[in-house]
Amino acid sequence: MDDRQEHDVVVVGGGAAGLSGALALGRSRRSVLVVDAGEPRNGPADHAHNYLGREGISPQELLEIGRAEVAAYGVEVVRDRVVGLSGEAGGFLVTTAGGRRFGARRVLATGGVVDELPDVPGLAERWGVDVLHCPYCHGWEVRDQPIAVLGSGPMTAHQGLLFSQLSDDVVVVVHDGVEVADEDVERLAAIGVRFERGTPHEVVTDGDALVGLRLADGSVLERKAIVVASEPHVRADYLAPLGIEPQPFEMGGAVLGSVLAVEPTGATAVPGIFAAGNATDLSMTLMAAAAHGNRVGAWINAELAAEGAARAVEERRAEMFERPAWEDRYSGEQVWSGRVNPQLEAEAATLTPGRALDIGCGEGGDTVWLASQGWEVTAFDFADAALARTTAHAAEAGVGERVGTRRVDVRTFDPDGETWDLVSSQFMHLPDGRMVDLVRRLASAVAPGGTLLVVGHHPDDMATGLRHGHHSFLFTADSLLPALDEEWEVEVCEARPRTAVHPPTGEEIAISDAVLRARRLR
Repeated sequence: MDDRQEHDVVVVGGGAAGLSGALALGRSRRSVLVVDAGEPRNGPADHAHNYLGREGISPQELLEIGRAEVAAYGVEVVRDRVVGLSGEAGGFLVTTAGGRRFGARRVLATGGVVDELPDVPGLAERWGVDVLHCPYCHGWEVRDQPIAVLGSGPMTAHQGLLFSQLSDDVVVVVHDGVEVADEDVERLAAIGVRFERGTPHEVVTDGDALVGLRLADGSVLERKAIVVASEPHVRADYLAPLGIEPQPFEMGGAVLGSVLAVEPTGATAVPGIFAAGNATDLSMTLMAAAAHGNRVGAWINAELAAEGAARAVEERRAEMFERPAWEDRYSGEQVWSGRVNPQLEAEAATLTPGRALDIGCGEGGDTVWLASQGWEVTAFDFADAALARTTAHAAEAGVGERVGTRRVDVRTFDPDGETWDLVSSQFMHLPDGRMVDLVRRLASAVAPGGTLLVVGHHPDDMATGLRHGHHSFLFTADSLLPALDEEWEVEVCEARPRTAVHPPTGEEIAISDAVLRARRLR
């Protein structure tokens, strides 16, 4: 047995981006699960900054607040690590290190990145404390203090420039093998930044306090903060089996790490899988990642809403246009009044009886009337239950010998040379503009000198509320004219008014029928 839990969306990663995406989805009444390994990128830091309304908050406290907020909207958060993902949009299977299995219609990857630091002894131990990387996240807290910028890669000059805004005592320690452009050296020197050359030996501490850096010459550069450009790499190994691989993240022509490539909506190259936050853009601050997660969550919700509407359309069309629904409908109580449709009676009453074809005969009201007028009638329908009722009603009316039935789907009907003197289609509607093609095929079934009569609900009826949601199925008479060529004389092409009972109120209202009557000349 499959014991997996089903969700609209599984969010992989419970950081700012993941929880913000989950919040947008939960508030849209989506079933959402957040799987979080509990390893936030900013976990070592005591405070988070530039998060409007939560300035200076502990990163862990921020996540606790976020988890409580999403829980209020029914979002479930579990502590686990995603290790596998398979399936496709609408039917993903997410597996975790803890052995749990979750089904998801969509997946949102927000696992962030892992920072790889320069290989300087003691550096990693102080990451997020006084070893920093972002002037916007931590710069204010070390303002006016002695700062060392480790020149270990292409971000050296950029970090030196930005941290020099915060302190007059900034030293760039350029690692062996790293080149800083002459113009950058000149620019930084002009604003008071000093340079030291050579990879530092170690980070020097005194108990729990940072002393500084032991430089290549053995001396100690006393500092209160060390700035380093990490090399962040996206955490998303579980996506590889589906063909989603990390891509280089470039800025200013330099590769700074790896991310997941996404569209503006957060969509990856695999339908149904989205990504947000630092997993897609290393330059995002905490608030930007949260905003991105919120935005991508909204896009996912919109996609799911559109998918649900499309599924509802398919189900509704199945009820309106597919055989099983009509078999069920005609197997129950009587559906129609049994009376002839008014426009058929008006248009055929003066015609000389001959062979008639009744398209979509239903329960046989039109077929029986035509037969009672002396026509030899062939009744088409794709529901056996409809044909059985038509046969029974014709027998009850005493015209059974003039009625023959055939199970035919008019969507694929081909007369194959057979013709009738009257071909009547009363309120047959097809979606997606397919009525013109149907009328063309019906016209080919009319004998020379014969009559084609097509009647349907006019689009103006939408204003009455009777045809709610049917606009794409309705047609005007003149919209069918492209089905007829020079062999035809159009005798009636109009919107003909009549009255009908409005079901909810029982009141009579004015409606219109689209009526096309044409005679085949040859």
